[in-house]
Amino acid sequence: MASQKRLTIDDIAAAAGVSKATVSRYLNGHRELMSEKTWERIKTVIEVSDYKPNDIASNLKKRTTNLIGVSIADITSPFSVALIMGISKCLDEHGYTLLISNSGDSPEKEQNNINSLISKGVSGLLINTSAYDNDFLIEKSCKGVPIVLCDRKVRNYSLDIVTSDHETGMRTLIEHLKEKGYTRPILFTQYWEQNSTRMRRRESFIGAVEEIYGYTPKPQEDIFLIDHSEGISTVSQLKRMQKSLRTGDVPAVIGTNSITTARVYHGISEMGLSMPDEIGLCGPEDWDWSNELNWPFMIRPHVTTLKVPSTEIGYRAAERLLEKMQHPDTLPQEISLPCILNARESTELR
Repeated sequence: MASQKRLTIDDIAAAAGVSKATVSRYLNGHRELMSEKTWERIKTVIEVSDYKPNDIASNLKKRTTNLIGVSIADITSPFSVALIMGISKCLDEHGYTLLISNSGDSPEKEQNNINSLISKGVSGLLINTSAYDNDFLIEKSCKGVPIVLCDRKVRNYSLDIVTSDHETGMRTLIEHLKEKGYTRPILFTQYWEQNSTRMRRRESFIGAVEEIYGYTPKPQEDIFLIDHSEGISTVSQLKRMQKSLRTGDVPAVIGTNSITTARVYHGISEMGLSMPDEIGLCGPEDWDWSNELNWPFMIRPHVTTLKVPSTEIGYRAAERLLEKMQHPDTLPQEISLPCILNARESTELR
């Protein structure tokens, strides 16, 4: 037997002898906008036909689906994996479903992905943005789309954000290196211009070195950019760093994220440098896996890290978004979570 054709609003309007607009008012609960007789007539047609509205279609305008859109700058990074774990845990607890998109650090792709998520009727957006200069997100926020940023900020506009306390964390790390006897903190970073997290870590490094060591770090002496896609290798920058050292300097390299720190580790090994005696190494720990599976424990010497609460950032951001959806007129909040120093063998200068 052929399945019965699903009734549309047009069909109900025709059967009840009313306009589509009147049926729409009925479906949205506006009883005061029609007579009792009309209300009962539409109700009878719907009950007889067993009509059920299409949830997504009806909610596109009201933005009340159980869908939450998540836009990730780089879904392959350890931080992103942990972030999504936290988001998923919170939304699962509240009956929401994730729609995840990956921008690949492309602002243009991010815009396309967000437009696609909005077209699917998401009730809110969690954004780990690819662009620090981001008029697009500001525009969406001004149009009433609930948005919470995850870790990365946008320039010159206040949006809800959950991030980590990079400034205090970096100061703690620099203090640790000073106490251990390292005379020259060095920062290795990837491009930072459109990545507010790398930018903040770089600025925090400069500020902490000025405060604790008493000098201002300089590019190509204390701050080195690595970009393997552009042929700027870790080993070449380590060699350049060695040439900048003064007599008696004992350097300690800080990577701006787990991937950079791991690359520096392999560069140090390739050059045959002794760690921690000739050079120290440390950096943010973006992963939230068990110690046995986490990279600082899979290599020798174990690497000193600044533990970033990646999973908690995701959980708290999702929690804040749900609050924002319930109370859209609340002022934007910046929630800053502490980082924890895990001192290990790679900075135990003997």
